[in-house]
Amino acid sequence: MLNKSPPRLAIYGDLDRARDILRAWQPLDYLSPDDAELVVKAIAEGIARGRRHGLEMGQSCHLAA
Repeated sequence: MLNKSPPRLAIYGDLDRARDILRAWQPLDYLSPDDAELVVKAIAEGIARGRRHGLEMGQSCHLAA
C-alpha cells in the first residue's frame, strides 16, 4: 500500500468522479476509510494524468499542423 499521498494533479470534480468509481467496485468495500481515500486519490490522479496526456497530444498535433 502507498505510504504517502499521490501528487496533487487532480482538479475539482476528479475526486468526486473517483469516489463514484470506488463505490462501483464492490470488492473494495472492505477497505478502511483511510485506505479508501488513498484509492480515491490514486484514481483521481489517473484521471488527471490522462487528461493532461490528452491535452499534450492535442497540442503537439496542433503545433505540427
